[in-house]
Amino acid sequence: MKKITLISGHPDLSISVGNKLILDELQAHFGEKINIRKLDSLYPNYHFDVAAEQAALVEADIIVWQFPMYWYNVPALLKKWIDDVLLHDFAYGSKGDKLQGKKLILSFTTGGGTDEYDSNHAHKINAFYPAFMDTAKLCGMCWQEPVYSHGVLYIEGISDAKALSNVQAIANDHAKRLIARLESL
Repeated sequence: MKKITLISGHPDLSISVGNKLILDELQAHFGEKINIRKLDSLYPNYHFDVAAEQAALVEADIIVWQFPMYWYNVPALLKKWIDDVLLHDFAYGSKGDKLQGKKLILSFTTGGGTDEYDSNHAHKINAFYPAFMDTAKLCGMCWQEPVYSHGVLYIEGISDAKALSNVQAIANDHAKRLIARLESL
């Protein structure tokens, strides 16, 4: 089995249902074969240990960025991690070969349903990929087709039990699809 490093970009997993469940399922399935880096608990002040983060990436064969889509992009925590960790002469540039050949897979959730990404409300989901694809290319990583799920929104105190059950079912399905994808790489 290849080594997997997963970067969790959810800004507060303590209030998450979907992303937390996905991470729990991955941890239960892969055990010590996966290094899950929960940025919200490791770096609550957004001050990253760049050397530790880079070391985790170097050890990996497969890198997963797990996040809820916020305003059609990654949350600020993950964006800052990308900016701070994928540095010149580490991830790209004349000496930046540390991520060469590693597989990059995005695993993300959206709060909105599938119908909201029909190009009438928002772009189709694959229209959000180019910046990530270019990041992978610049870093010499091998872009993998993302795993994503729509309708993963539960707000404590606002959503009802049926909504919670629905989010849990979607997240469980997402985790199964992601596990199958990772097993196939």
